[in-house]
Amino acid sequence: MAKGWRGLLEEESEHQWVAISGFFVFILLGAIAIQGTSSLPGVDYRSDGLEAVDGRVLDIVYGDSGSYTAMVLGDEGGVMFHYDDQGDARDIGADYEDILGMTFMTQLHDGSIVVSPSNNTLEVIHVKSENLQRTIVPLNENQESFDILDVAEQANGDGYHWLMATDEGNTSSLRGFGNVATPLQPAQAAFGGATVTAAMVNSDDFEWNMVEALDDGTWIATGLMANTFGADENSPAAPLKHPVIGFISWSAGPTAPMLTSIEELERGEIHSLIKLENGSLLAAGTDSAVHIALDGTMTDVEVSSESVALDEKGAVWMFGSEGSTSIVRMREGIPEKMPLARPLPLTVEVSGVSDDVIYAHGNNQNGETGTYSIDTLAIGSIESGRGFLNFLFFTASSIVMGVMVWTAFSRMRQNQ
Repeated sequence: MAKGWRGLLEEESEHQWVAISGFFVFILLGAIAIQGTSSLPGVDYRSDGLEAVDGRVLDIVYGDSGSYTAMVLGDEGGVMFHYDDQGDARDIGADYEDILGMTFMTQLHDGSIVVSPSNNTLEVIHVKSENLQRTIVPLNENQESFDILDVAEQANGDGYHWLMATDEGNTSSLRGFGNVATPLQPAQAAFGGATVTAAMVNSDDFEWNMVEALDDGTWIATGLMANTFGADENSPAAPLKHPVIGFISWSAGPTAPMLTSIEELERGEIHSLIKLENGSLLAAGTDSAVHIALDGTMTDVEVSSESVALDEKGAVWMFGSEGSTSIVRMREGIPEKMPLARPLPLTVEVSGVSDDVIYAHGNNQNGETGTYSIDTLAIGSIESGRGFLNFLFFTASSIVMGVMVWTAFSRMRQNQ
């Protein structure tokens, strides 16, 4: 190829336009080919839930090397199991009376999982221990009864504080728990000095369901707020509910958490509250999302989603409903649409990341379960179609430009 271009360039000047025109045609065709491969690479889809247990994935927490802990609704009801990095699955929910009634699995700082199998009870599953040891943490034993809807942790110098979203029977609220020492084993040393606070007051108009730590002593809670002044005309007794973000202050001691301010959203439902690499939070919803900075500044992100996942490089992946033609990747607060070669084949309910691969679990319009995965390292790599064409185009262009420059210098030296 290089020899042919050199021959054309060394002929009379009236032939040189052929070489130049050919080069520009090559650039145009290369650009069209690269644009044609602009869809997201590294995508895979399989029509089942999980390899270990098939069924609808209700919740999942991923660990290293493809390990995970999951709650799944199968043909025989709800099951909870741990799949380790050796490929072995172990049922860890056989002793739980109501797996389907468990609303959360929170991954703690050491990789352990905390759940609430019954009222006034937390259970820490040490998934990295040899025998999957567990620690049962009773709260307010023989006193007020409450259900735990979510748990978040926050470092506090010599230990950790936990904030819980709770169902108090007639209303939802928030309670603090701490100080939890580290490491989390042995149990007596970790939890022996921890106490639970009273429920937060002034929560009658709120339905809190998710919590996350923001900064030292500051937390974020999300849920729904009833607006008695905006009741449905067809049912005046049933007030409208809309999403709300609450700023919570609680740092230590028996004092109950305090609601310091709220931000009301007009539409949608907040389905995810995730902590980003820099410590800020993203509240993602079905209508839009809100970024919450460490200083409390809130910024609207006009992206709707059904589920989100944070990859290992700090980017947020936002999945829409079934039939979506793109997925949004947000890096450093800037959303970017990633076109799909084929429409999204399912509505994602839960998602997570392990070893740079995003796993999104959900159901299609026929109620069939499926798993959609994205290899985040494939974007721009030589293995992807776009990456290969970029490499080929750069190599060929370099050769052609090199021959042109070499020929030009040779002609200049001959004319001297």
